Amino acid sequence: MKGNQPLLDQLSVAARRGDISRRDFLSTATAAGFSTTLATNLWSSQAFAQPQRGGTFRWGIHDGNTGDTHDPGTYVSRQQIYLAHQHRSYLTLIEPDNSLGPDLATDWEATPNAAEWTFELNRKATFHSGRAVTSKDVIASLNHHRGDTSNSSAKSLLTDVDDIVADGDHTVVVKLLRGNADLPWLMTDYHLAICPARDDGTIDWESGDGCGPFKIERGEFGVQWELTRHDGWHLEGPYFDKLELVVFNDPIARETALLSGDVDAISLVELKNLKTLEQRTDIEIDNVPSGAAITLPMHCDVNFR
Repeated sequence: MKGNQPLLDQLSVAARRGDISRRDFLSTATAAGFSTTLATNLWSSQAFAQPQRGGTFRWGIHDGNTGDTHDPGTYVSRQQIYLAHQHRSYLTLIEPDNSLGPDLATDWEATPNAAEWTFELNRKATFHSGRAVTSKDVIASLNHHRGDTSNSSAKSLLTDVDDIVADGDHTVVVKLLRGNADLPWLMTDYHLAICPARDDGTIDWESGDGCGPFKIERGEFGVQWELTRHDGWHLEGPYFDKLELVVFNDPIARETALLSGDVDAISLVELKNLKTLEQRTDIEIDNVPSGAAITLPMHCDVNFR
């Protein structure tokens, strides 16, 4: 069952949203290796048991700098990336089972040659400032990373984009120079957050306004952030009333904060301390496989003989 946890998480969300029937839930669960009895019990517990709202989640994170900003084109530190996924939204997102899912875009389709993509936006989505999210915001946010004057780290991802136009307030059409079947996946890149558009076509990234599950109440880069639930969030949840992100760049300080109960979770565990923490009954290690790789660059142009 533990190996199928991502699938179970996805089925649970679909059941609570009403996006899957009991028959489809049971057939998918049994095909994944669950017994019929267990699948039936899972349906009963997942489809009708709603998580309780309330409380504060305190998260100790690594890699935060005082020089970081809310400019999505500059996102590089874990502080910026983690914060962005709490207070801002994207067109699409990665589901727990690593499949592609909807965020601001409820649906998308391409022409046969995949050179033109149409994204339909969630009409319920709102910014924390109260304004509805429209095509204008999406276009301005994507264009923030395009053009000769853009210094965005995501500029190379959008080099094949020829034009981005609106087809009404809730439909965005992305026209490419050549076909790209992976464009909806590219929209999950952490730089491509959707921000409020200004009248001149630029975006208001400075204020920190977003349309994510939590809204910023106060904070300081490199130190700490306090966020509260955005009740206008367009997807399921969030369930915590408040979220605190506290920066601990020092691994000893970060793990000490966890052990002392000053935070509920931390974002990175030193490998040398992993076994010790795993032995604690009050700590659960979530070891997530990653595509990241550590390289060892060499002086290949130097002869060391």
